[in-house]
Amino acid sequence: MTHKDWNDNKIEKLLGDVPDISDNRPMSEILARLKQDERLNTPHRKKSKKWMPALVAVAALLVIGLLVPSMFGENELSMKDQSTDNKMMQSEDAEPSARGASLENESSTDEEAEMGTMDGFSTKMASETGRTHHFAVYSEDVIDSTLFHLGLAGDQALSIPITFIIPNSQIKKDIGFLEPTSYDLYKKYASRLDESALGFQEYHPYKGNIAAEDHVIIHQLPQGHGYDIGSGSMEVYLDSLQDTFYGYQEVRFENEDGTATMFSEVGQPSTPLILKSGRNHLNYYMFEQQDGQQFLTSNFSQPQPSLNEALQQMKVKPNDVFKPVIPSTLNFEVKADDKLTTIKFTQPLDLDAMEPEKAMQMVEGMLLTAADFGEQLQFENVVQEEWNGFNFSQPLPVPVGSNPLPLILK
Repeated sequence: MTHKDWNDNKIEKLLGDVPDISDNRPMSEILARLKQDERLNTPHRKKSKKWMPALVAVAALLVIGLLVPSMFGENELSMKDQSTDNKMMQSEDAEPSARGASLENESSTDEEAEMGTMDGFSTKMASETGRTHHFAVYSEDVIDSTLFHLGLAGDQALSIPITFIIPNSQIKKDIGFLEPTSYDLYKKYASRLDESALGFQEYHPYKGNIAAEDHVIIHQLPQGHGYDIGSGSMEVYLDSLQDTFYGYQEVRFENEDGTATMFSEVGQPSTPLILKSGRNHLNYYMFEQQDGQQFLTSNFSQPQPSLNEALQQMKVKPNDVFKPVIPSTLNFEVKADDKLTTIKFTQPLDLDAMEPEKAMQMVEGMLLTAADFGEQLQFENVVQEEWNGFNFSQPLPVPVGSNPLPLILK
């Protein structure tokens, strides 16, 4: 019988003829038979885990990711160490020259610092105590120091008397000995002074040759020196000599051949200039440079007949160049007694009621004027007993110089 001759009825009939299958064994017997079957007792092989290779690959990537940066880091550190070693070697090689440069810089800095602090009492007072700037120098400012007086050319064809305070240690180093003359100081510092840095015209050193014999300064002038091209230039020249060479008696003017110089303003052979070392009977006014700096100086070196008249005139504006330092409303009486002159104010003088700088210019302008006459002052009827370093209950100090400035060298 082929399969295609079968139909559903035949298949159903054949299935009906199949005898029923039954198992009458007890369950315990069947279980015992199963336990004895070796096929069931043989251990089965564990099924392989297909995710393991992937896990291994991931772990490998992680290890590589950690090792590679570490290797690069070690290499970089090695390169840095090598670079550092090279720099240290270069530093060691350059150390001797660096030490030399350092010592040179320290020396230069020390010199600049020392020279930059030579404005004495005024700057010291202003910086350390906050007090008003001073326009005069006193003996107490010159302890272990030397005064260098110099007339500098101002904006208005006049000489402004300046004082430099140089420590004796610097004097010893620069000149080789202490207590130099004004001529020694001029020869050493005039050509090196940076006048423009101080706010002045470049005027020094003088043209020609300056020499000193005993108590005489000899200025040998070259042709075309230009000091006599006008009355203004001649005044600056003569006044600056007066403001510079303290301790000498006169200045002689000579040509290069030794004959007496003839200034065009005079029209005849020159006569010696009598030097007075700051005793010229001048009174002081305030002069302001174009850069705003203020100084105390005379009215174009015009001498006054007496100290009383000199002080009273300081309340009046002499011209458009100078300003009075004493208020016109301030009245006082001048009493002279030997070397001490008393200034008694009619009304109590309250210095704190004035602008600090103007009050200082008034006080020190009067002190400088008195010093120009060789006199010492004492004030009476001042509200303040002490003010900016002054004690008005006793005679006031006599200035030994005016307008302190730092010595700035080129």
